[in-house]
Amino acid sequence: MKKEKDRITRLWLTMIHVSDMDRALQFYNKVLGLPIALDARVFNHAEVGPNEPLAKIGLHATRKKSKRKRRTGIVFDTDDIYALYERLKKRGVKFTLKPTKMPWGGIVADFLDPDNNELEVVEDPKHYTRDYTHR
Repeated sequence: MKKEKDRITRLWLTMIHVSDMDRALQFYNKVLGLPIALDARVFNHAEVGPNEPLAKIGLHATRKKSKRKRRTGIVFDTDDIYALYERLKKRGVKFTLKPTKMPWGGIVADFLDPDNNELEVVEDPKHYTRDYTHR
C-alpha cells in the first residue's frame, strides 16, 4: 500500500503560555513527572511529554501570571486517577474538580498549573471500545 505524504499524521504538540519557565518546568517535570523532551529556554520555549506517542506540551514563557484560570483543552490519561489525585494533592496541586464519574463512563479530574492553566486527567480504559452512538 502506498503511503500518503500529504496528510496530517498525528498531533505534535499543544502550546500553553507560562509566566516563569523554570517554575513551569519544575511543575510539569518534577510534580507531574513528564520528561523534558526539549529544553530551549534560550528561546523561551520547552517541550514536555512522554517519548511516545509524539504529542507533547509546549511551554512558552510570554505572559505574566494570570489570576483567572484558563482552559487549555489538554487532557492526560491515567490508569489510576485516585492514586494520581492523592499524589498530586500531596505535592500541592490545586484541583478544580476532584475525580468524578462521568455519565459516559470515565472518571475525570481537573487541576491547575502554577499559571492557572487548567489541565484535565481521565481514567477511561473503555474509551476506544465503548459504543457512544446510542446515548
